[in-house]
Amino acid sequence: MSARLLKVGLFSYNLTREGPGQRAVVMSPEVMRLAFWHTREGMSQRRIYRWQWLRSIIINKWAMGLPHINTALRRFLLRLGGIKIGKGSFVGMHGWFEDVYPHRITIGDNVTISFQVTLVAHGPKRDRSNMDIVIEDGAYIGCHVTVLPGVTIGKKAGVGAGSVVTKDVPAGAVVVGNPARILRQKPED
Repeated sequence: MSARLLKVGLFSYNLTREGPGQRAVVMSPEVMRLAFWHTREGMSQRRIYRWQWLRSIIINKWAMGLPHINTALRRFLLRLGGIKIGKGSFVGMHGWFEDVYPHRITIGDNVTISFQVTLVAHGPKRDRSNMDIVIEDGAYIGCHVTVLPGVTIGKKAGVGAGSVVTKDVPAGAVVVGNPARILRQKPED
């Protein structure tokens, strides 16, 4: 099936269904040229670090410095910085999200991320093939949590306050501790 694109101003919307009731939003080439600070895999280190200061200001100063009432503006600024974030998600204040490789972070729909959460998607790791952080739909992340590279937090999973997530969290699981371990598994709905 070929993609049907609806062009509205500088944005192109992919009208092809990605999944049940979901639609993908694709940036047009014009927007990508405007977003010169965005990163992607395969870029030179020099180019990635050249605009890190701007991504850091957008993501970790402006977006994370907003009070709780500005969640729509926070989501907009995180997207502007290059982080993929779904609809209805809540991101608390004073966190630190990856600003060197923000394209490696994907936050699903209706996710709750409490205050002072750290998402790190770079650094020394034996297997560099997957450094992405994926937080799936409906997940809850408590305050002061650190999520390390290559971690997927499953649908409707919960991460307790102060945890350090080093491995994947299965869908519906509740994890706590440093390193995070499964406390209980929610029953399937």
